[in-house]
Amino acid sequence: MPLLLIRLSAVVLLVSLVSAQQRLTCPQDIHTGLMRDLWKHTRLLINRLPTENHFSRRFRLLPNFCVKCQEHAIGWLEIRELINIYQRSVFSSEVIQKLLHPHYNDLMYGLQHTLRHCVSSSESSKYSKIMKKLEKRINKRRNGEGDEGDDGALKAIREFTYILRWINELTHHHMP
Repeated sequence: MPLLLIRLSAVVLLVSLVSAQQRLTCPQDIHTGLMRDLWKHTRLLINRLPTENHFSRRFRLLPNFCVKCQEHAIGWLEIRELINIYQRSVFSSEVIQKLLHPHYNDLMYGLQHTLRHCVSSSESSKYSKIMKKLEKRINKRRNGEGDEGDDGALKAIREFTYILRWINELTHHHMP
């Protein structure tokens, strides 16, 4: 009986170490070259965007997350969800697809793939309601009429640098 308890304890310890190690791999898994290329091509993309109307400049789509604060602290799970939202609702936009560098989709897929592997898929973010609201706002503005038809996607692209900055901060501070 004691041998069984020891084996069971060893298995539980091993599983907890593997899961803890898995959560700590995001900073190591996201390559510097990938992030450097994403920054470069995102800046080029933002420079190609049409000018923003005055109304769009007044508010921000992305929530006010931060890496080091207690309230609205962002982690790898939220980053993964934001990247998924951007892939579904922003980068799939026809207007954005026309402006993207051909290599950009590969970079985004690489980031999305890395995040899928280093963040447990069974978890759900405590900010999932905020994330759903964000996607609704992007899509609501994206489905508008006339010149503002892709205003949500264009605004979201301008704010993508926030997400890249959060990734950079999480990567350099090695926070889980």
